Amino acid sequence: MSTINHDNYISIYDGIEVEDALQTRISDIKKTLTIVTELDKWDYRYADKKWTIKEVVQHCIDCERIFSYRAQHIAREDQQSLNFFNENEYAKTSNANARKPQDLIKEWTNLMKATYYQFLTFDDDVLSKTGKIGDREFSVEKIGFVTAGHSIHHLNIINERYL
Repeated sequence: MSTINHDNYISIYDGIEVEDALQTRISDIKKTLTIVTELDKWDYRYADKKWTIKEVVQHCIDCERIFSYRAQHIAREDQQSLNFFNENEYAKTSNANARKPQDLIKEWTNLMKATYYQFLTFDDDVLSKTGKIGDREFSVEKIGFVTAGHSIHHLNIINERYL
């Protein structure tokens, strides 16, 4: 079972539409990653055994893909079971530190745009559809807010602990 409190991610965007949450984060993330590049901090760890910024960004990319699939899965009323995943195991095999920073930026930026456009196709009926992930119930809309909030959560960590 996941120990992540998804409500913390969702609360970042209280009072706005999910599409707006998915769109507004993109420019903020690009600004911070530009600063990371200017300071040449891509391989920096703020403490021993913590992820590098490359690993944090790759983690966000991995999560964005998974969250987007979950939203699509529920939107299309797929009845197969979905499970949580182990983010640390994903990070171990990501090979993020061998990647070029500009490639990470391009991939994440394009992926965030794709997620935004994906959610534009969901009307209110689709956004309200629910399904189970692990032992928890999620609506399509909630997954959108988790997606946006998760990336801002990690953006804040980069700004507070790495820069």
